[in-house]
This record gives sequence, C-alpha cells and structure tokens, in this order.
Amino acid sequence: MKILFLYPNKVMVTRVPLGICYLSSYLKKDGHQVKVFDTTFIKCGNVQNDEELRAASLQVRNPDFKEYKLIEREADAPVEFENEVESFKPDIIATTVVDPNYNFGLELLRRIKSKHKNIVTIVGGPTVTYAPGEVIVEDCIDIACIGEGEEAISELCNTIQNGKDIKGIKNLWVKENGKIYKNVTRPLVNVNEILYPDWDIFDHRHLFRPLGGKMYKMGIFYMSRGCLFRCKYCGNNAQSQVYADKSKYYRIKRPDYIVQEIAFYKEKYDLEFVFFIDDLFPLHKPEIMNDFCRFYKEQVGLPFTISLHPELVKEEQFAMIVDAGCRNISVGVESGDPKIRKDVLGRIYRNEQVIDVFNLAQKYKIRSSSFNMIGLPYEERSNIFKTIELNKKANPTSATLTFFHPYRGTELRDLCIREKFFDPSREKDYETIYRTESYLNFPQISNKALHGLFRTFQLYVKLPKIFYGLIRIAEGDTLLAKIVFSMLKRIFYRVTDKESKWNFTKNAQDSQTCKKIKL
Repeated sequence: MKILFLYPNKVMVTRVPLGICYLSSYLKKDGHQVKVFDTTFIKCGNVQNDEELRAASLQVRNPDFKEYKLIEREADAPVEFENEVESFKPDIIATTVVDPNYNFGLELLRRIKSKHKNIVTIVGGPTVTYAPGEVIVEDCIDIACIGEGEEAISELCNTIQNGKDIKGIKNLWVKENGKIYKNVTRPLVNVNEILYPDWDIFDHRHLFRPLGGKMYKMGIFYMSRGCLFRCKYCGNNAQSQVYADKSKYYRIKRPDYIVQEIAFYKEKYDLEFVFFIDDLFPLHKPEIMNDFCRFYKEQVGLPFTISLHPELVKEEQFAMIVDAGCRNISVGVESGDPKIRKDVLGRIYRNEQVIDVFNLAQKYKIRSSSFNMIGLPYEERSNIFKTIELNKKANPTSATLTFFHPYRGTELRDLCIREKFFDPSREKDYETIYRTESYLNFPQISNKALHGLFRTFQLYVKLPKIFYGLIRIAEGDTLLAKIVFSMLKRIFYRVTDKESKWNFTKNAQDSQTCKKIKL
C-alpha cells in the first residue's frame, strides 16, 4: 500500500518530527511505500516563523539561516499537496496534529477529500487523543487514532491490504456510513522494543537547529515517554487517561538501548549535537543515569541538552551528566508566583529550588534556559513581575517566553471556557496569532498590556532596575515607545553579548565543561 504523510508545519520549526518517523518505520517494515508532504519550508500565509519571532522578542540571537538554506519558499502549499497526491496516488493519507496546526491540517485534507473520496484519511496526535469526538466528525476524516499509533497504523494498513474489516482495531475510532466505531486502546508501547524512527523521509534541513548563537547538526531523541507530573496546562494528564494502566504511562528506555540508537544516528548523519525532547529527562533515576553517562561517553561523546523539573535535581547526578556531555539545560519556571504555579498551573515547587538548579548550571559552566508563560488565568501585572524577578535571581542564560494557550484536553481549557476567558468557536482565528499575542480576555489585564510585557520581558530580566522606567515606556506602541525600545535593545545586546555566544563543539568529547567564546 501507499501511505502519504502530511506534516502541516506553518512556522518553520526545524526538528525531525519523531511521531511520523516512528510510524514510517513500522510501515516500511511491513513493506508499504511511504512519502511525506512537509510544509515546513513553504511560506504558509503571513505567519512569522518561530525563530524570527524569538529573535524579534530578544529571546535569541541566531546565526544566518540562509547559509543553511533554512528559508521558506514562496509557493501555494494546497496546490503542491494536491499535485503530490495526484503523482503518488496514495491509498491512505495520514497526519498528526496539535492545536496550533489543527485547522491548517484540516484545510489541506478537505481539499484532497473533496476530489479523492476513496482515499482513506487518518489523523492522530495530541489534539486527536484529547478530543477525538470533535475530530472524527470532520467530513475530511475517516479515522482518528487515539494515543500511540505505531502498532495501530501498522495493523490498519495490513488489514486494509488484506481486505478485512477495520472497525475493531484498537486505538482507532472508525467512521463508516455515518456511524462511528470507538475502540479501546491497546497496552502502551514497550519503549525498549520500538523500532528506530525513519528520519530519511524528511528533508535533512530538519537536522539543523540553532543554539547559543551557532547552528548545529542536531539529532532529536527521547529517553522517556510520558511524564510523572499532571500539570493543569499540559496534555500529559489527558494522554495518560486513555490507557487502562495509567501507572505505566511514564516509561524510560534502557541506557544501552538509547545510547546505541544515538550512536547509530551520529554515524549515519554526522551529528554534532543531541537534543533530548523528553518532557522529563530521568535525572531523578541515579541507577539509570550511572549507566547512561558511562555508555554515552564511551559510544557517543557529543554535547547534549535536556529538560529538567526543579524539584528533581540533585547535584551528584547533575555533575555526572555534565561530565557525560550535557551542555545545556531547560527548566520550566512558568510563573514566578508560587500561588499562581500551584493553584492555576498545578506545579508545586519553591522558588529556591528553581534558583538552585540555575546556580548549578553556572557552577558547572553550562548554558541554561528557563521556560516562562504570561497571559495566565487570574494573573496580574504584579504576578508577571514575580516571574521577571525570579528570572533575575536565577539568572538563566536565556529566558524563553510564550503566551499561555488553553490546549484541548487540559484542565485549564475547561476553566477558561467556563469563566469565558476563551471562545472555542474562534479557535481557527487564533491559530495565526497565538504565538505573538494572547487571545484570551481577562478582566484584570488587557491584551495590549500583555503584548507590551511580552515585547519587553527580556529587557526587564537582563537590564538593571535603574532602566525600569524606560522599559515601561517601551511597552507602549507610540513613536516614543519604539524609539526607547530601539535604544534599550542596543544596550541589551551589549549587556548580553558574551553570554549569548557559546561553542558547544570545543572539547565536547572530553569531560571538561564547555566554555563561552571570548570576544
């Protein structure tokens, strides 16, 4: 059979989408033909790409993307998708969606389904898992895949190829003659038996990602699936609920298995850097970290980055991963107000624990980044300044900032709808703006005020408080505000110049910590 994957990426996020890659491996193993239509490098409307947005808000200083041909070409994505379908003649079109690309994916599928009604369409991914009833009723969708899809899509394609009935396949909701057949989920995938993902179906430009002012050929991996925590804004809780044995949702690969996988891809693609995308890297498991660090140093020896939870970091394990090659950590701060964190976000840890983690990064001379959100329910300007103040005290190398988005399947989405902060009927309109401004309506703070704070957040974090009066002016949208912002940006660049540039490849294969470039 022929399966065409659709990857509806509107904002040029360059990283190999592992979900589709895993599915492709299973299908190719079964002898099916697989292709992908990827919109990453096509200009899809007037949407600022991800790295442009981060640079404009002073969150990063990037290398020249054009040097690596990381550019969006002018083209008509729907027409090109249609041409790909006409040329490849797939039996099945499959796509995976999250809230920010959901409607864009539907638009592309509708165009095809209106002309090729016999092509089977299947949609998976977080949005489908969290809201299958909303997805399956769409006229362009035949099948919704709930939860992990590797075994389900393999069974589906083999069953269709053999001319058998697909209505009882686990993990799938199947729509046939207007009736929806809802099936239970199968047991969770054994992460130590899963096939290696098929990176070859994607443009190899996906391997290039910036970090610390330089571009690296970066491999994307996960050592674990799932998460131990149940934050109110995150879909992991909803994801875990679809399985009978919820206690096994968080799974960790054996150290020898993940290291062999990374070593394979390092050799095949000449990688320079390793990016672990685990929601929760298992630093809290010392018995696993001991073996992982030893195997990684022996067989891989590349610098890597991980995400950590501030409550689960101990210096002994931290020192161990730095010795193994960790050169960057990302830590979810989210809000600097403990009450907002606990009552709104469902994250319980002390500010001192956040500061301690970043102090470790500074002690061991590695790069660090905090994750922060603004535009939260019940959050006022004073709460946002607590986030700013915590970042000033913790002093991460960079502070990533996003607007809160009430994703499907989360507890906070239900709250936002109930309190009329958010109108789900306008979700399609929000897809183009959710990264650049808040689309929620709060009584305590305006969207204009949030936009100004988003634009100046980095200035507040990195510049001395003596500048706060000028930064407040720069929050506005007047000509004076723009002039002041331009002046402050130049000062910001001078203040942060040295800490913005790192060389992760120097001494990466020995146990010495990476040092900043001296200018």
